[in-house]
Amino acid sequence: MNISMPKTISGWCMWLFFLCFGLAAFVPILGTIAPWLALAYAVLSLIGM
Repeated sequence: MNISMPKTISGWCMWLFFLCFGLAAFVPILGTIAPWLALAYAVLSLIGM
């Protein structure tokens, strides 16, 4: 099994969203960043980045 790094900016936003969302239970400031990463993922994936 081989895990590869994301190749697009939207892919990075998706991974960072899940990371921030998961860690928000321990670091509350990450809970405020997660919605912005979700929005960035949606916009960037629609325009194909």
